Amino acid sequence: MPSRRTLTLLLVIPTLMGGCSGHDESGGSRGSTGGQDTTGGIGGGEPATGGDPIGSGGAPAGGTTTGGTPSGGAQAGGSPTGGATSGGTTTGGTVTGGASMGGTPTGGTTTGGMPTGGSATGGITTAGTETGGVAIGGANSGGAAGSATGGSSGDVDPSIVKQQETFIALSGLTIVSYGGYLNGESFQQDGILTQGGYQYSAFWNTNRQVVMVRRRLPDGSWEKFDFTDYTNAEDDAHNTISLGICPGDGTLHLAFDHHDSTLHYRRSVPGLTTDPESAAWAASSFTSVANSLVDGATLSALTYPRFVTEPGGNKLLLAARIGQSGNGNELLWEYDSGQQAWTEVGQFIDGVTDSVNAYLHGLAYTRDDERLHVAWCWRDTPDATTNHDLYYASSDDHGRTWRNNAGDVIATSGSSFITQATPGARVWNIGQNRGLINQEHLTVGADGTVHVLLSHLPDSEPDDSDFTSARTKSEFFHYWRDPDGTWSRSELGLPVIQNFRGSLAMASSGNVYAVLPDLRIAAASASSGYTDWTPLDTTDSGRFFSDPLIDTSRLQTEDVLTVYYPEAGSPNIVALDYDIR
Repeated sequence: MPSRRTLTLLLVIPTLMGGCSGHDESGGSRGSTGGQDTTGGIGGGEPATGGDPIGSGGAPAGGTTTGGTPSGGAQAGGSPTGGATSGGTTTGGTVTGGASMGGTPTGGTTTGGMPTGGSATGGITTAGTETGGVAIGGANSGGAAGSATGGSSGDVDPSIVKQQETFIALSGLTIVSYGGYLNGESFQQDGILTQGGYQYSAFWNTNRQVVMVRRRLPDGSWEKFDFTDYTNAEDDAHNTISLGICPGDGTLHLAFDHHDSTLHYRRSVPGLTTDPESAAWAASSFTSVANSLVDGATLSALTYPRFVTEPGGNKLLLAARIGQSGNGNELLWEYDSGQQAWTEVGQFIDGVTDSVNAYLHGLAYTRDDERLHVAWCWRDTPDATTNHDLYYASSDDHGRTWRNNAGDVIATSGSSFITQATPGARVWNIGQNRGLINQEHLTVGADGTVHVLLSHLPDSEPDDSDFTSARTKSEFFHYWRDPDGTWSRSELGLPVIQNFRGSLAMASSGNVYAVLPDLRIAAASASSGYTDWTPLDTTDSGRFFSDPLIDTSRLQTEDVLTVYYPEAGSPNIVALDYDIR
């Protein structure tokens, strides 16, 4: 029998689902009626200038919402009844039975489609056109990594069994902004991660301070401390916390509280993650807040910081947007553990020239390989209805040189940039007015297969220029790119919940798991070619709020899925551990 992999999820749970229509500029405020980012950011709206409000739903009952959020919302500031007052955590957890399998596979698969634009070197496209979704592109030159965790290893049926639940927090901030919490947004890369037998996470507490937490795997108690020298002042769910680890020197990095803002960054002393007993798990083991990375130059107008550990572990990338919704660029920086310093790799996507911006679905390496993959959609205005298309590029030199789907060089960071007009970067046509939400999720299998989770209107539905209305009819789709460059698509057959977004998890068997809002977990087998999407577990439906986050780094070493999820209408944040295969 193949070993089971465990998936750990961190969940934040509000009392009612509904109300999170999308943070950020991706689709408007999840129910916002003004304020910054109304139609695009977090699940939906960034600066609301001219953008339609997104999501009229309503936040969890029991408090006020801010930032143009749905009426109802969570309580601003103080902790809800029963919550701890200053970021406390609980130890242990309750083991809860096995999850159910079964369900009928839904949806069909489109492979290839009609290629449009770009060279198709080696790209084999099969099947025909499908209304609303056209596969574009050819093959990417270059090899992929060999078999390892995340690659196909034979015919193994997907399954999932819950191991345990533990409380990361009893005092998570529950202000609802743009339809979601400041804890639990899909663009947190990462919100929870593992290194050297310890799992690390962070959250905003009801005092509006960053709380750092860690536990020794598999069943250690969560340890925590607060940074009391910095207080969040924005009721804005864009202003999340992202973590990164550089194993080369054992440093833990965090970037926090950004929406078109000055950089807020800290890093730990060396050895904190590689020799956890060598330094105190305390604020004293971290730097003070820094506003610059290179030569003391302040970074401004920054949003969506994402950390990516380079293969080998000696370096760490940071990507971020500089600019605004509908008018922003993407830049990269690199931390070198040998120098213990950052350098600027440079801008690689240009949106400002054309008054547009790219929303990344993620950045990820092929396992144990030098190839870095990125996928995104473009937004033409601050209104999320103008999100469109699926784009893809890759780099074999850690973000210096970028190639399109066919393997042609299309950009060099710092000097020539990817734009909307770049040939061969668009790989699937998804028009405007299709309810496409930005910043869903990307992951990569060990064989180099790139998997992207998107949600938008099914092909049977007509265009809808009202983003909120379009989301009520939207569904989840799995897009994937074979190592030869061919793109395909399967329908999951599962509806979206306003502007909440999901994540994809890879098992060592090559099976793919979708962790969806409301904690619905579905899977497709590698042996079927990802055509047999089936719901596996909905037992926790109704408990959680905002976007479920997953620990992708833990999945690289074991088939354990950890999910981070805030509870609805509650200051509690839960970590759920599952065995998957």
